Amino acid sequence: MMTALDTPPLPDDDRDTDPDLEPPPPASRRPLVIAAIAGFVLGGCVLGLLWGLSGQRAGANVDAAAACAAFSRAGHIPDTTGGVDAAQFTRMSDDAVHRVTGATELAKAAATFDGNYQPLAKSLDAVNKMVLSSRFDNRDGQAAVVQVEQLCARG
Repeated sequence: MMTALDTPPLPDDDRDTDPDLEPPPPASRRPLVIAAIAGFVLGGCVLGLLWGLSGQRAGANVDAAAACAAFSRAGHIPDTTGGVDAAQFTRMSDDAVHRVTGATELAKAAATFDGNYQPLAKSLDAVNKMVLSSRFDNRDGQAAVVQVEQLCARG
């Protein structure tokens, strides 16, 4: 049985026993570090770009849908162009007026980020002007009401 005192001594390092052989120098990590940093920066830029672009379009879609919902909740827009006495439709309720105004602002916000919503914004602006003036005999304003209803029905 061999004891700890009888074991032969271990070499101090893992080098060959030949003193003329030098260990190879360690490989440089600089290219690996540079590649990792460049990949991180490039990935961050691409992710930020995609996030920014997707957020704007999604925001425009949501704003346009909210504009249509607010316009729908405003209720019936009176039409006095067919010879109906304009005096009986002098004013809409305050909440309906605010909803039409809110719908107009939401449509303008959507059109700012996505030009496809320009027709909705322009039509709602015409409706809003008619509603604020309480002139429901305005043929252009009534045509804009029909245009908004058609655009909102498309989604």
